[in-house]
Amino acid sequence: MSLHDILPPIELRDYTFIYILFGLFLVILSTLLYKHFFKKVKKDAKYYLNILEKCDFKDAKKTALQFSYYGKYIFIDEVRKARFLELTESLKPYKYIENLTSTPQKLENDIKKLLEQERESYG
Repeated sequence: MSLHDILPPIELRDYTFIYILFGLFLVILSTLLYKHFFKKVKKDAKYYLNILEKCDFKDAKKTALQFSYYGKYIFIDEVRKARFLELTESLKPYKYIENLTSTPQKLENDIKKLLEQERESYG
């Protein structure tokens, strides 16, 4: 006598491999879309040079911080890099002062001269 209320065994297919491939596809697709839409624009040395040329020399602390931060992106060749490091060392005491002071005239002229030379090299 056979039972009529129980279904015969059926074959179940394993879709795990397809799920893994689909998940991998989604990860790769989302990575490519993220890179495409949120790609950072690299800024060239002219951008940083414009920032330093507009620097306010009445605030010595801000001048010292900006010059040392943005200057490393501009001064790449050996001659100007050595001069940049020398000026950075002379500006180091002004990074840590609390009172608003102006940049010494000699340092201001040296910075402007170095920036002028760099601007001429870019044309």
